[in-house]
Amino acid sequence: MGIWRSAEEIGLEPGEFDESGGDFLVLHASAPDDVKWVLRAPRRPSVAARVPVEGALLDLIADRLPVAVPRWTVRTPDFVAYERLPGAAADPLPQRYFDDVGRFLAALHAVPVDEVAATGLEIRSAAAIRETIARKVHRARAELGISTALWEHWQRWLADDSTWPPRSVLAHADVIPSHTLVADGRVVGLLDWSDALVGDPAADFRRLRKAFGPSALDELIASYERHGGQVWPGMRAHVEERVRMGPVDSGLYGIDSGQERHVAAAREQLRAMA
Repeated sequence: MGIWRSAEEIGLEPGEFDESGGDFLVLHASAPDDVKWVLRAPRRPSVAARVPVEGALLDLIADRLPVAVPRWTVRTPDFVAYERLPGAAADPLPQRYFDDVGRFLAALHAVPVDEVAATGLEIRSAAAIRETIARKVHRARAELGISTALWEHWQRWLADDSTWPPRSVLAHADVIPSHTLVADGRVVGLLDWSDALVGDPAADFRRLRKAFGPSALDELIASYERHGGQVWPGMRAHVEERVRMGPVDSGLYGIDSGQERHVAAAREQLRAMA
């Protein structure tokens, strides 16, 4: 494979492939001094087009967070390479996991949006977030099928100003245990920034709420606020609704990408929510 040869060309000894990601092929490698490296090669041109933006974002935030992020020291049109971050995926979760995540989210969400805009990252205003979700609900009613009760419930949510975030923030948008690195019981690194955007703060809470339940969300929001994150009155309710919207998000993605299995699963989940 090309990435294998690329590793050799920059003086690294190729090791194991990680083909689990849909957007990137990953190769682990070692330097002569036994330092471990990671090489990432985009799988499609559309993914490759986003790589320079991700690199610019990592440069911007590398020294602003209380956790490590990848520092790309080799950048080419075909791959990027960086020294592997310390720690291992959070499995099982350490005792202070949600406190540490709340701490780095507070720092991440404090990065000035005007500086982020200069990287070319997608920007969604607070108003645009609401408008986008309203369009999704309308599409879901027409294309996926939702009950009258669920439609009315989401219309009340859309009309309730107290639940909507007052501002957009820089969000990682894929905070899950496999992307958070842990060493000595503390979160020390955060991987996979390819989904990052400026938009809804809930994007950084909903996956952990879905995976670990309401008490985890409470702990996470409390930590976030304790470390300086800006909490609004309806934040918890908003995150819960973004989680509930999950089948709509996946179903519309399935329609737009031609992946019927996502559409079928979403319709089944939405029927169960009736």
